[in-house]
Amino acid sequence: MQGRLEKLKQRGGISLFVLAVGLGIFFFVGSASQAPSGWGAAYAAGKPVTVQLSSSCRIETVGDGKSTGKCEGTKWTADGESRTGTLYAYGDDITRSADGALTFTGEAKALGDRAYGRPDTWLTVVHLGALGIAAIGVLALLGSLVSVMLPSRRTA
Repeated sequence: MQGRLEKLKQRGGISLFVLAVGLGIFFFVGSASQAPSGWGAAYAAGKPVTVQLSSSCRIETVGDGKSTGKCEGTKWTADGESRTGTLYAYGDDITRSADGALTFTGEAKALGDRAYGRPDTWLTVVHLGALGIAAIGVLALLGSLVSVMLPSRRTA
């Protein structure tokens, strides 16, 4: 029994490390560029919508990167239901006409009370990959717990 508990500790520690790496990548990639955590995964899981921007958006450029926009009070319809929330998109997809009206020119997908413009492909791949790594960590941890609960086999 002592050997089984030691193996559980080792497997559990490795599983927790894998889970932490996956979640760390998921939440911290993009935050340096002012992009919301999980933008790529949220866009991949969202439903396509047409958005109507409010009268103001906050657009920021960090370093030499792309500018990102956060537009609160954005309206869209999803599943036949009108919603209002926040749009996150690249600044290139948000244009202002001569009369001052804002228009979103890109593709948007909504998830909950947020809508997301199309992120760079690498961001989607990294976020989905990080979620996959975290899922493997959770499954490995659960597998370790189940293996300890099962009766041990005795060899003659």
